[in-house]
Amino acid sequence: VRRVTRGFDPGEGDVQIEAAAEAYRAFFSVQEYDLRYRRFDGSFSPSVRRAAFVSVDAVTVLPYDAARDRVLLIEQFRAGPLARGDVNPWQFEAIAGRIDADEAVEDAARREAVEEAGLQLGVLLPVARYYPSPGISAECLYSYVGLCELPDGVEGVFGLAGEAEDIRGHLIAFEEAMAMAASGEIGNAPTLLTLFWLAGQRNRLRFTG
Repeated sequence: VRRVTRGFDPGEGDVQIEAAAEAYRAFFSVQEYDLRYRRFDGSFSPSVRRAAFVSVDAVTVLPYDAARDRVLLIEQFRAGPLARGDVNPWQFEAIAGRIDADEAVEDAARREAVEEAGLQLGVLLPVARYYPSPGISAECLYSYVGLCELPDGVEGVFGLAGEAEDIRGHLIAFEEAMAMAASGEIGNAPTLLTLFWLAGQRNRLRFTG
């Protein structure tokens, strides 16, 4: 639960749901709501229709080798950029995946690292828990940096055959990864957020272990 220090602190009845329906269910669901909500002046909004993508929570983890000062990014085809008309729907990303029912968040991060990159992670450093697109999605992400050794040759092509995954790993020096972020070559939000967090922690991790 978000601790309120400055923003609106909702109470019972501040959101009034008049009707709810599931408009779609397959890879995720789409929920539609007719609702009213309390405005900042204390009054209620008119009845409005809002919709949201609903999916289970997910985790992302960026492997980082502090001694070699490099990260491992994965590359894979993504339907979202394709649907938008992006000329290149292959994305550079941190390792990511859905959290299974009754699975601990950190356990999901470690499982995905094995499935998508063949890596055994050491210490997991929490970056943030956040909604990547709260205007349209109920998805909540947990992002981590995973400390590990990333020697030459650790890259490969991984993924679950049953999910038709084709995931390629790239060993990238930290400074090059930041240059890719600045140029737009990395356009994946959780990866950008995690790289920027790592930039602020990098010296501590490199020189204090």
